[in-house]
Amino acid sequence: MTIENDYLNSLDKLALLEHMYEQLRLVDPLSKRVTEYHHSQSMTGETACFDFWGKNKICDNCISVRAYLENQSFVKIEYNDDRMFMVTAIPFEKNGERIVAELLKDVTRSMVMDSGHQNQKTEIRAMIDFMNGLALKDPLTGVFNRRYIDERFPADLAGSLLADQELSIIMADIDYFKTVNDTYGHLGGDAVLKGFADTLGGCIRKDKDWISRYGGEEFLICLPGADLARAVEAAERIRAEVEAKHFDFGGKTIRITASFGVCAAKPFKGSKVEDYIQCADEKLYAAKRHGRNRCEC
Repeated sequence: MTIENDYLNSLDKLALLEHMYEQLRLVDPLSKRVTEYHHSQSMTGETACFDFWGKNKICDNCISVRAYLENQSFVKIEYNDDRMFMVTAIPFEKNGERIVAELLKDVTRSMVMDSGHQNQKTEIRAMIDFMNGLALKDPLTGVFNRRYIDERFPADLAGSLLADQELSIIMADIDYFKTVNDTYGHLGGDAVLKGFADTLGGCIRKDKDWISRYGGEEFLICLPGADLARAVEAAERIRAEVEAKHFDFGGKTIRITASFGVCAAKPFKGSKVEDYIQCADEKLYAAKRHGRNRCEC
């Protein structure tokens, strides 16, 4: 998607709000391209929408993606250094395509950020990070939840397409998890799920890869820029770690194995998130059919 003149004309209509907001901009949430509106001029640059926050990565709680997917407006608080902003994301459509307008209002003074106390500033930033992440985290395992897949995966797919790189995902599923619950109870099962998620997290690149709980005992691992060989290597490393690990619960040691389905492809125009997930799911089911505790690609 590109930001065409029709969209810029729509942004011009927001000029009456310019005195109320520090920044008005259009965002394509998938490519992360941004067009800013300032002093009655529209400016399209090479910067990504998240560059404004100085975090050098895609925001975990991207309300523009959520507005784009759910076709309704959302609001959140975000910070840039010592300044706090209320961000409003408003979706609209032109010629059958949807894009998002972002309105950024400086609310620093109303959040008492000008007191000069660094500890207070740090605490408020930490609170904002916590609140923004809360809606995207699985409360049991601490990894991202299903909603995060819906919001983050499309952006990584578009990013891989623009960078002409492969994108890999791994579907991981604990073998015979029902037996764990039946033997040790649901609290024992919860302990295994937490330990399993921790093991997954210890085997990925912290700066690029991410993990979400897809449902039940099944987890999705996304590896942007990774080809099939690297993804299979990561899956096999995780498989071996899980097999060797001892999960302690109530004075008892629980041993488990897991199966993995790996899918890797270079995105093309029209690539869909669902296709990747279906591919990895099919490989996962093949791993189950072929004896479990194995990787299939």
